[in-house]
Amino acid sequence: MKDEKEKFTMMVIPHSGKATFAISVSLKTLKIAGGLLAAIFLISMIFATNIYISRNKFKNKAEELSAVAKDYNALQNQLEFFMKKTSDLEEKMAQIEKLDADLRDLLANDPVLKNSATIQSSKTATKRTTLPSRGSIDRERFINKLEVLEEKIPEEEQSLKELKDAVIQRIDLIAHTPTIYPVQGEITSDFGYRRSPFGTRQEFHDGVDIGASYGTTVVATADGMVTFTGYQAGYGRTVTISHGYGLETSYCHNSSILVKAGQQVKKGQAIAKVGNSGRSTGPHLHYMVKLNGQLQDPKNYLE
Repeated sequence: MKDEKEKFTMMVIPHSGKATFAISVSLKTLKIAGGLLAAIFLISMIFATNIYISRNKFKNKAEELSAVAKDYNALQNQLEFFMKKTSDLEEKMAQIEKLDADLRDLLANDPVLKNSATIQSSKTATKRTTLPSRGSIDRERFINKLEVLEEKIPEEEQSLKELKDAVIQRIDLIAHTPTIYPVQGEITSDFGYRRSPFGTRQEFHDGVDIGASYGTTVVATADGMVTFTGYQAGYGRTVTISHGYGLETSYCHNSSILVKAGQQVKKGQAIAKVGNSGRSTGPHLHYMVKLNGQLQDPKNYLE
């Protein structure tokens, strides 16, 4: 009751000269007004604090999202880079497969490759990946493409090893196949039936005669191993070489022999000197070729 009786009076005196007036407020009213002002101030402070905290949280979230977006963009760029690399690898693999197929066509009758025909036929052609747009990258398809490439690499590696073995064998076959003249000169007597130089009767000539001066160098017509050196009736001083693959050559009527039995020789290597030993009418080389023990026309082995 005391607060209601106690009052505060505030007088307002205008400078315009108008009448003054007074405002009387009880102490209780002032206390209530002060409490309301304090409450409003407190609520405002709490609200402002919450806004500040929320703003900081939003700012932090925005920064986090920005960092995530940057990481996402970096991942997207990396993924696109690997997709491009995968596409390039697929293109190169397709080129290798085409080269593989072309080489196999060239070596179609090679015995080394015949056993691998089923392996080659089971291989599937590589299709190049079409690069997708940035927003439509199919990660699962990308991974599948990499797995397919991973499977194809050992297949192609095995195929190329087979091709390499076939080429090595083909090179070895060429090196061991007679292809050159054993001596510089002209063929004076062919392979087959002819009139005997020692009479008028017909006889079978089991090689070709190549005319050359006495002492001219005789060379091996292919790589191989010397299996015989010595004197043979009718053939005189003779060198015989086994070349493998069923091929054998003999060089007869020599004046001297430059190699020994068991010796490995190379195509073009000197093995003897032209002579007139044995049943001969003059200096020349009698050259014979056999395939699997059967006499062959040496002309078919001369380039």
